[in-house]
Parts: sequence; C-alpha cells; structure tokens
Amino acid sequence: MATRYEQAAQAGDDDAQFYLGALYSAGVGRSRSDQEAFRWFSRATDQGHSHAMLIVAGLYASGRGTPKDNVKAYSWAYIVASAGKVEEDRNGARQLMSLLMKRMTSDEIGRAVVAARAWRAVRVAGAGKSPHIERAGDLDQPAPAAPQPPPAPAVVQPAPAAQPSSVVSQPAPSNITVLPASPKATSAPSVKNAKRDDARELLDQVPPGLRKRFGF
Repeated sequence: MATRYEQAAQAGDDDAQFYLGALYSAGVGRSRSDQEAFRWFSRATDQGHSHAMLIVAGLYASGRGTPKDNVKAYSWAYIVASAGKVEEDRNGARQLMSLLMKRMTSDEIGRAVVAARAWRAVRVAGAGKSPHIERAGDLDQPAPAAPQPPPAPAVVQPAPAAQPSSVVSQPAPSNITVLPASPKATSAPSVKNAKRDDARELLDQVPPGLRKRFGF
C-alpha cells in the first residue's frame, strides 16, 4: 500500500501525497518520520489539497516536523477558512486561527493574511485533476473576534456544615471545566498488532474510488 502511494505521489497525485504523509506520520508501511510526513503533506498543500493545508497549519503551529511558525500556520488556516469547500475543514481552520490569535501580534496576523491572499495552487504535470483550492477566497475573510477574558470566578462563601441526611449534589460552576476521570490503564498491544490496526484504520478512511485507483 505504501509503495503504491509513493509511486503515485512521486507522479504528482496530491491525494497520494496526502496519504503518504499520513503513513509516515503513523509509521505504517514506512519508518515513522515527522519530517517526511511534513514534506509530503506540504507537497499536497502546494497543489491546493485543503485537508493537507489544515494539517500543515497544525504542524507549523505545534512545531512538529518543521520549526514552529505561527505566521505560516495562520496563513494556511486562512486559505482553508476562506476558500475551503468542506465545512468541517473551514470550521477547523477557524478554530485554529482563533487559537493562534492569542499568540500573535496584529502585525504578524497582517503578514499572514497578505501571504495567504498572494498564494496560488501549483499545477503539477500528470496530477490529472483540478486542485481542491485554487487560491484564497476573492472576498475578505473576516478575522475571528478577539478572544475575551474568561469571567472572574464567583466568590464562594463557606457553606455551613451539611447534615448527613441532606447532602445534595450541586452542578459545577459554568466557568469551571470538569475533566473526565482518567481511564484505567490497559496493557499495550504488541507493536506488530498496533501497526496492523493502524494500517487497517487508515485504509478504512481512504475513499473507495481512491482505493480502486491505487489497486487495493
């Protein structure tokens, strides 16, 4: 599977480049490498693959496989938010932009938007189809609203001692996040089984038409 993806990716197929990046990221069929994953995701991104753009934006934001760069992360997310055809991708891009705004200056955001508007998809000979995104949207993409400070926690007065028979469970205050209890530790499966499960899960996500094109 990985070999067929690589052959198609080398020939310029952006879907194959995207899935090859996923294989490198998961260490399935190829030795795990964040750098190689980023390289193949980036090649798909250059051709206008919207899902790859969103992942590359996240990789720049986290510094995984490439040096951290909030400006580039915001720029790629802006393109997806303004011109992506899939609502889920657009929503994910907007959420990432909102998070990045908390780390960036207005000048950095401005530079990211200018770079996004100047971007155009690269046509690769042999790719055989139009890019998911040709360029950033013609209309200006409004920037997400500036993050508001969280509400001040309510002052809680000490409650009188409760009688054993009158203990009532109270809901947590709205400004306090209650984390779920940690799941019980389970024994880790063997590396071989884990890789086989990863490969099966990844394959299940491949569209049927794409499987047929690559012969599996």
